[in-house]
Amino acid sequence: MRRAAAGGRDIGRAGAGNEQPVARRLRTPGWGDVRLWLGIALVGVAMVVGSAVLTAGADTITVMRAGRDLSVGAEPVDLVPVAVNRAAAGDAYLTGEVPAGAVLKWPVLAGELVPRSALGTRAASPTRRVTVPVDPLHAPAGLQGGDRVDVWSSADRGAAAPDTPPVEVLGDVTVVGLASEAVGMAGEMGVVLEVGQSDVAALVAASRTGVIDLVAVPAGSVRAAPGPTDLAALSGNRP
Repeated sequence: MRRAAAGGRDIGRAGAGNEQPVARRLRTPGWGDVRLWLGIALVGVAMVVGSAVLTAGADTITVMRAGRDLSVGAEPVDLVPVAVNRAAAGDAYLTGEVPAGAVLKWPVLAGELVPRSALGTRAASPTRRVTVPVDPLHAPAGLQGGDRVDVWSSADRGAAAPDTPPVEVLGDVTVVGLASEAVGMAGEMGVVLEVGQSDVAALVAASRTGVIDLVAVPAGSVRAAPGPTDLAALSGNRP
């Protein structure tokens, strides 16, 4: 009897060890679950941020900025598009292509926005384009179209007295470009200048009888307009 009882206890213990765990059902979160409200809050924040980003993009406008110094009378070239705040910029700045024949009435320095009011038309007096030979060492470094220069002439050393001073032939003329294919016997480069029709004779005579020097006219040497544009303020990036 004792053995039988002991055997029964052993069987009961073995059966208890083979019991399967009871599966628990996941409960659907209720309205009082904190995790549910946290998820809703995150979705709401994402929607607000996305809306703010889209609104900020809609409030900007693309205007033109000077890629380099531009002098009075030069054509607005090398312009770079930049996005600024629409409300701050208004209609004050150039937003697209430069009108045909437009020139600057005052200097615009590199990095400044190009005001619409700075654009004017070229003088009605007739002009001509003259190519003059210039030694690279007698011209400003990086000379390019749109720059403004003074033209000086020095008499040939072999044909003039040593103390003969150079003379200014023309002042503040526009460089149209460089004739890279036109190279003189002494290595001069051809510089195309736009001058008044009445000044052609003096310029040609100076280029044939002396040595030409081109002196750069700084773009900001004359400023008859409002000061530099605060691009950071227009962009909304003012610290």
